[in-house]
Amino acid sequence: EREIERRPCEVDALFDTVRQNTQKSLADRGVTLITHSSGGTLNCNADLIQSLLINLVDNAAKAYDADAPDKRVLLTFSGDTIEVRDFGRGIPEQAMERIFEPFYMVDKSRSKKQGGAGLGLAIVQRIASAHGAALTAESIPGEFTAIKIVFPTK
Repeated sequence: EREIERRPCEVDALFDTVRQNTQKSLADRGVTLITHSSGGTLNCNADLIQSLLINLVDNAAKAYDADAPDKRVLLTFSGDTIEVRDFGRGIPEQAMERIFEPFYMVDKSRSKKQGGAGLGLAIVQRIASAHGAALTAESIPGEFTAIKIVFPTK
């Protein structure tokens, strides 16, 4: 709730930390993390942005059914935008407007099995807001879900 301390952070270093912190849980689910960055820096609080990205990557990994043949999560950076994209089950249109609400879960039965309280995306939104970043979500059920964080330009 207070002002956050920001410093220039190398995006590639942020992505490396996210990879290290999600490696085991992704491997356990059979999910591959693919990163692509145009390089550069963000003026941000590295710890908070790492938490935001780890949360989004973990959520994306949970979007796959156990028997899905090609489980991958894309983490990309270009210009002023970070995107996390999966190709899992997607989010129904009627749920999209609520996904950033605290305690809201799209599939309550699946969320209980995988552990979670429905706070992840609400926290992600708070972190993005603290950085003055816009957070958007797009999903087509059965095709993909993409969450974008658009940081303010300098």
